[in-house]
Formats: sequence, structure tokens, C-alpha cells
Amino acid sequence: MKIICLGDSTMQFNNIYRYPQFGWPQVLSLFIHPNILIIDLARNGKSTKTYIDEGRFADVLKRVEKGDYVICQFGHNDGAKDKLERYTTPLEYKNNLLYISNEIKKKGANFILATPITRHIFFNNECIESHKEYRKAMLELAEEESIDIVDLDELTRKHYTNIGEKESEKYHMIFGPNIYSNYKDGLNDHTHLTFLGAMMVCQLFVKDCIRQNLSISKYILKPTEVDEFDRFMEIGVK
Repeated sequence: MKIICLGDSTMQFNNIYRYPQFGWPQVLSLFIHPNILIIDLARNGKSTKTYIDEGRFADVLKRVEKGDYVICQFGHNDGAKDKLERYTTPLEYKNNLLYISNEIKKKGANFILATPITRHIFFNNECIESHKEYRKAMLELAEEESIDIVDLDELTRKHYTNIGEKESEKYHMIFGPNIYSNYKDGLNDHTHLTFLGAMMVCQLFVKDCIRQNLSISKYILKPTEVDEFDRFMEIGVK
């Protein structure tokens, strides 16, 4: 069994030349049993439309096997009306997700939807919803088709509001000049995540999987198992 992640730049694996940017599945392995392979196939700038049209989803299907888990989070780019090659209406978005879900299920794999994480946008001391129609469409699909879903949009918004606008900046690529050599002018990016942001999203994700008793929970590392899996890593138990 393996876990495959597909989505946009908030999930994509980032190499050292994009540091300190992280996609949240980059740290998912810290929360999962160490013998589980995690494959991150998310890509920058992709919507459900472009991910399918460019053949990326077809490549995913070649790698999916019976019993695998596929985590799917799109939405940031589907709503980009100024980029027609990416843009989908909420209904098109919903239909694309349904197609993705059906094809994954045909392979005998487990499918988990995740609503897009919030953008770091505040109004009157509250983190506001930036994916309204798309979050609604995904939640509707999950209910209609009995698909497992983690509402990361709501979970991240509530967390940001609880800790405040300034404190939650640490989760995003917001920093001044001359701190990182590859971002000499600094950055004011309220969408993409740092390592702390990726850790925060993963914690919210796994906690909600456990709360809902989703089947993937049996692969999430429990506090009582830490010593056992440390030994596993040391002696290479098969």
C-alpha cells in the first residue's frame, strides 16, 4: 500500500532551490508508519482541468494499485478567472473531481478529498473564506458520493483566526529581504507554505482523519507506537 497525493502548489514537493517553501505532503511521512511509501504528484499552478488535460492524471492512474490511498486537493487555481487555461466553474470543478474519484475507485484504491487550504487573508481579525464556491462544490460531491473528505479550508481558517493574523504569518512565505539567498528581495506570499505551515496542515489533516475514523487512520503513527517504530527504523525490520 502507498499514499499518492495530487493537487496544486500548496501540496507540491519543493526542492532546495525553492526553500523555505514546502508542500504539506512533504512532511506527511512524519505522521505515517515508516514502511508506507508516499508519492507526491501535485504540481504548481494546476487546476482539476489542467491536471486532467495535460495527461497528469492519466500518469497517476498508471501508478495507482488496489488498496492505495489517493489524497486530492485542488481549488486554488480552478477559481482563477484571469487564467482561462486553468479556470473551471464550480460545476466543472465538481464534475472533474467526480471523474477523478470514479477512476481511482475503479482501480480499487481509496479516495480522500481535501478542501483547499485557506489563503492568509484577514478582515476584522478573522481569516476569511477564499474558496467559497469551490469548497461548497467539493463538500456537496463528498456527501452525494459518500467520499471521505477533510475540510482543510475550514480547519486552517479557524486555526488562523484563533491564533491571529500576525502569528499565522509564520505558516506562509512572508519574510523580508536578504534572509534567503534565492529570495533576495523577500516575499509577501499569503498562499504558499513554509515548513511550519506544512507541519500545521498535516497535523490538522491527520487529527481530522482520526476524529472521523477514516480508514487511513490505521496508518497514522500513534504516540504509543513511537518507540516501536524507532526500533523498526534502527534494525530495518521487514
